[in-house]
Amino acid sequence: MAKVTRDEPADETSAAETSAAETSAAEATTPAPVEATPAETGAVEEGTPAASDDSASDASTTEAAATPAEAAAASAPVAPNVVYVQTPAPPRKRGNRLVGVLLAVVGAVVFALLYAAVAALLISFQVTGSAFGTAFGQFLGSAFFWVPTFVFLIGFVLLVLLVNRSGWWSHVLGSLVVAVFVYFGAIGLILVVDLLQFASPDALGEKFRALVTNPLVIASAIVAREVSIWVGLAIAARGRRVKARNLEARAAFDRELAEKRAEHERAAAAAS
Repeated sequence: MAKVTRDEPADETSAAETSAAETSAAEATTPAPVEATPAETGAVEEGTPAASDDSASDASTTEAAATPAEAAAASAPVAPNVVYVQTPAPPRKRGNRLVGVLLAVVGAVVFALLYAAVAALLISFQVTGSAFGTAFGQFLGSAFFWVPTFVFLIGFVLLVLLVNRSGWWSHVLGSLVVAVFVYFGAIGLILVVDLLQFASPDALGEKFRALVTNPLVIASAIVAREVSIWVGLAIAARGRRVKARNLEARAAFDRELAEKRAEHERAAAAAS
């Protein structure tokens, strides 16, 4: 009994010693807390403001760079809004020359017919009977007929090209010019034809005096004046119609142009 009582305290003492040894070993394996030294603390504290200063300087540089660009964009003039409006083409003035030339050719045919009729009348005073047909046929094939007709055509066409859309008064005055042109032109060309055929230069003076007083040459000038007056009346009438159409076309163009300008002004006002 006494032996058993002495062994239990020994077992309790050994257990306590074992527990104390384990606690010491655990404390030895636990790492000690690391405390920052003052130098390290100062380095960290000094580094943080430096990073902030760099960020602030970058932001100020960006703002300084953006400010002139924004100022330049604000001060730049705004481009106007251009509005294109198609303007109508002005009307082309119509002339009377082409139709006038055609009527002048018709007038030359009328001149040839009237001149032949007047020449037949004059020949009938000199030749009667069966000799009239022969004499009239020789006249139609001679220079006395074709030369005045050709000269009239040239003179009348030139007159029509010159007066264009003018009134009848221009044809009345121009008919005198045509008559003089036919008279002297016929004399000159007949002399040239006779000279080329058989006449000698010595006989040209006598031939010229005979042509100046020749009834056929005088009749050609008179017929040329009358035909140019009355055919010129038809040409002048058409010229008045062409002039009236030109005025109407110009008035319509002016109205359309005014409408386009008003439309342009409204578009410009709306764009501004």
